[in-house]
Amino acid sequence: MTTPPTAGQALSTPIHQASLFEKLDLIPGLLSVVGTTLYTAATAPFRGDSGAYTYGQHISYAALRKATQRLSTLQLQYIGTPFSAIYEKWCKDTGEEPNLVTLKSGVKAFWVGDPKAAKYICVYFHGGGFALDGDDTHLKFWHGVQTDVKSSDVTIAFLFLEYTLVPHATYPRPIYEAVEAVKYVIEDLHRPASDIILAGDSAGGNMALGVLSHIMHPSPDFPELKLGESEKLKGIVGVAPWTSFNLDWPSEKKNRYKDMVSKYAGGMWSRDYLAGKPSTPYAEPLTAPAGWWKDPKVEQVLVVSGSNEILIDSIGEFVEQFKLKSASPDNITYVIGANEAHIAPIIHLRFNNTEETEQGKAIKSWLKAKL
Repeated sequence: MTTPPTAGQALSTPIHQASLFEKLDLIPGLLSVVGTTLYTAATAPFRGDSGAYTYGQHISYAALRKATQRLSTLQLQYIGTPFSAIYEKWCKDTGEEPNLVTLKSGVKAFWVGDPKAAKYICVYFHGGGFALDGDDTHLKFWHGVQTDVKSSDVTIAFLFLEYTLVPHATYPRPIYEAVEAVKYVIEDLHRPASDIILAGDSAGGNMALGVLSHIMHPSPDFPELKLGESEKLKGIVGVAPWTSFNLDWPSEKKNRYKDMVSKYAGGMWSRDYLAGKPSTPYAEPLTAPAGWWKDPKVEQVLVVSGSNEILIDSIGEFVEQFKLKSASPDNITYVIGANEAHIAPIIHLRFNNTEETEQGKAIKSWLKAKL
C-alpha cells in the first residue's frame, strides 16, 4: 500500500486553495443565497405538505441547500473556520480548558471532558459530506449530552477528530485518520475497547461504520487495529449515518424540500470523496456483502434519523441489512424523529432552536440505558 500523505502534506498542496475567481465569485454566490432566502420567506406560507415542518425550518433549509449547491467546496471552506479554531474559541467562551492532541500523521484531535476521569471515551467524527468542517453546534450538542448523562452517573469524554477534508485528501484518508484516533485511545491512553464508543453524524457516521468494518475485516488501506478475540467496542452512535452514495431513493423525492441537504450536493461530495476509485464497504456501508456484519465487534449500536430527510430510506435499509446479516440482530436500536430533518439535534442549534429533538432525546436515553 502506498502511504497516503499526512494531513499537513495534504493541506499544504497549493492547487487546493480557492482561486481568485472563486473568491470574487463569493459576492454573487452569497447574494444568490440571500435571494433564495427572501423568496422562500415569501412563499413558505404556501409550502403545503411538501415543505419543511415549520416556517423557519423551511427558510433555513432552503438557504443551506442553495449555499451547498451554488458555492464550491473550496469557497465554503474559504469562508469557514477550521474545527480546531472553533474548538479553541468555544473553550474560551465556556471556560473549558482546551486539550488538543496531534496524532502521528499530524492530524489534530481535541477533548471535551477529562479522559483520565471519564469511564467512557467517545471518539467523534463530524459530518459535512467529507468536505465541510465541524462546527460549534457539534460541541454544544455533545457537551449537552455529556452533562445530561453525567446526572445519571455516566461519565464520557469526547475526542473530536479534525480529519483532512476533501479535496485535500480523498478516500481512504479520512477513515485512515479515524482508525488512527481509535488506536491513540487504545494504545496511548491504554483504554480497553469496552470503554470506547464511536459516534458521528452523516459522513462522520459513515466513518464510524468504516472503522468498525476495518476492525472486523482488516484492510491494508488503514493502520492495523486489532482487538482481542473476545473484545468488542462498547457502542456506536450514528446520527443519520451516510450509508449509501446512491441517492435515487423514494425519500429523496418525497423530502427534497423538507431537508437541509440535497441530491446535488450529496452526489458532488461522494464523487469528490471517492475521486474515481471504486466504492467499498468501508466507504459505503450499505454495499457490504452477505456475512459482513455477522459478528459485529461492538456491543450495541444506535442509529437515529429524521422522517423528513432524504437519506432515511438508505439509513433504514442499512439497519435492516445489519439486523439480517448480524448474529446479534437485537444489538441495534433505530429511532426515527417525527417531522425532523437531517442531523436535527445538531443543526437546530445553528438557528438558535433549543427545543429538544426526538433524536436528541433518544441518544441521551440510550446512553443512560446502555452504559
